[in-house]
Amino acid sequence: MKRTIKLLSLLLALCLVAGAAVSCSSQGKTLMSLEDKTLSVNFYELLLSRMKGTLYSYGYEVDKDSFWKTIITADGMTYDDYFCITIMEEASRYLIADYLFDANGLTVTEELEADVDKVMDSLVKAAGSKTALNSELKTYGVNYDMLRDVYMLELKISLLKDHLYGKEGEKISSEAKESYLQENYVAFSQIFLASYYYLTDLDEFGDAVYYTDDKHTAIAYDKVNGKTALDEFGREITDILGDPVYYNEEGRIAYDKVNGVIGYVKDDEGNILVEYYDDETLGEMFERAQGYANACNGDFDKFMEYVSLYDESESEGEVTYLFASTGYYGAQSEAVAYLDEIAAGLLEMETGECRAAQSDFGFHVFIRHETEQGAYANEAYKDTFSDFSDNLIEKLFSEECAKHETAVVIDQETAEDAPTMASVAINILY
Repeated sequence: MKRTIKLLSLLLALCLVAGAAVSCSSQGKTLMSLEDKTLSVNFYELLLSRMKGTLYSYGYEVDKDSFWKTIITADGMTYDDYFCITIMEEASRYLIADYLFDANGLTVTEELEADVDKVMDSLVKAAGSKTALNSELKTYGVNYDMLRDVYMLELKISLLKDHLYGKEGEKISSEAKESYLQENYVAFSQIFLASYYYLTDLDEFGDAVYYTDDKHTAIAYDKVNGKTALDEFGREITDILGDPVYYNEEGRIAYDKVNGVIGYVKDDEGNILVEYYDDETLGEMFERAQGYANACNGDFDKFMEYVSLYDESESEGEVTYLFASTGYYGAQSEAVAYLDEIAAGLLEMETGECRAAQSDFGFHVFIRHETEQGAYANEAYKDTFSDFSDNLIEKLFSEECAKHETAVVIDQETAEDAPTMASVAINILY
């Protein structure tokens, strides 16, 4: 399939965001140009290899030709087509960034350039020689000089952003920050009903056992509220270690659940084993979640009442901010991966609206809050907004680059002969 060269809307996050900037090197055959700035096909190959390395690190089977031939759109676009088109546009953004650096009258100091050379020296030392390093870099379509250009442009882009927006976004107006907040973040609270439970060591009564430490040897008894008991011979009942057993008023073992360590069952890798509820129980949980959503719709106070009745985690009921941009939501780990599945629904909800949703983890009851003005500066949400300025800077920078897209000239013949995602090497090093 002949690859389309037309610049499309950016489909993936720019490598500028990930700190994977590359050089608009004049070495090698020119792929694209902007006035006196050029970008080589070697640069494009390096960028492709880096993206392939990123996908590889996320577990995609990028070393299999079948992956790249997978059709992902109704008009027959494959993963290979998709990423080649995306990286072609991404490459043009780097070319524009190089142009903007000069247009803004910026320069790199000798001290900063010396820092780049120190990095290059360390790579040569690690490889054994400059010749050995070039041999490694050839795999990704570049050489020592081109890689040095990579770090130089990386430095230029950083200096350009600082010039335009400030190191921490201090040059960005409060109005722009507030607008970005309201357009890209949604505030909500939730009640979570897990569809699974953790397996624990159980005592003779079927209760979870609590130990004094992670070694799961001595039992952690509640010696304050519990009482010891005597056997038929009048002797104090003891456990296998000879420690007195403490019982509660119901005659079950009294555990120190405050200071003790619950005895979770783990696999050989240290992961806690879980068991899923049966279909009947899951059906009851679903009905309960729907009931909560119906009762709490438009009523924040009622929602918090239900939180107090069903409080499985310390975070339940707390206001959480979710970042959303095109095709990507704020889930950063498996623990919050369900956010990807339900984020679209949250964005559609009105303030005060309450809905129930199901994920692979269980049932969620969400209520949407009004986005607090200046929430990005609120200490209570500092973790959520730790990358707020960086995200906003990237958005503004991308918009600035987009103003010059039409001025980029692509050599069609070189583009058609350029490497593809399927053909380049997996690059996780450079």
